[in-house]
Amino acid sequence: MAEFDKVIPPGQEGKINMAVDGARVHGVFSKSATVRTNDPVKRSFSIAIAGSEVPYLNLRPEGTVVLHGMHGETVQRQLMVTSNERDLDFKVTRLTSNVDDKITYTFAPTGTPGEYAIDIYKNPELPTLTTYGSLFVHTNSKLSPKSEIQVNVMTKGSISVSPITLNFGAVRFGDREAGGSEVTKSVMLSKGSEFEVTGVDLNNPNFVAVPEPISGGRQYRVLVTFRPPMKRQSRHIESAEMIIHTNDSQEPAIRVAVVARAM
Repeated sequence: MAEFDKVIPPGQEGKINMAVDGARVHGVFSKSATVRTNDPVKRSFSIAIAGSEVPYLNLRPEGTVVLHGMHGETVQRQLMVTSNERDLDFKVTRLTSNVDDKITYTFAPTGTPGEYAIDIYKNPELPTLTTYGSLFVHTNSKLSPKSEIQVNVMTKGSISVSPITLNFGAVRFGDREAGGSEVTKSVMLSKGSEFEVTGVDLNNPNFVAVPEPISGGRQYRVLVTFRPPMKRQSRHIESAEMIIHTNDSQEPAIRVAVVARAM
């Protein structure tokens, strides 16, 4: 927003005041305004304001907290928290989250006044999954009593899957003149020890999957055949979730997204 003197007497100065809403900027920012006048020589000109947003809470390191690890593995990350507010005897009062079944957390003051260490731990007993959630830092700040930290939790399985999304790309669907063209692609699964693929489910009848062992029980190929239906619209897309069942206690079901689109 801007405020300005509309009428400036000859030979005098006028003022233009620009303000930036701090709630609408993030990080380094630059804003500009165009000034239009009745001056016969310079009808318009631009003025700019630039700066950097200073958050109430300072977190090191910045960004999403990533907790990735194998089942049973201890994964921990530490954040250092301080306040950018002046004249505040800063204190962290408590922590909460919306993923308490997936993470645990503690906080404690460090030896530096106004600084706290937050330790976040991944639940080692989680099954194979990927999920996002939030950790909330509650403080004694009146301006920012609650701050949010994004958390990404992943339990990696011992079975390697490639690709995790099976994309058939553009495929010729059926039309009035001819049927569609079948296409077959594969998903590879491998593990350092023996395992067994016990079955495959797909929730779209236009996709058919057949698993086959290819390396002494340590590697499987799942052949997926797409049988295109009649094309119903120009942007016809067929998708499915493929669930590969195994005898692995930590990864009994592996999910792969499958998609094909009409040419």
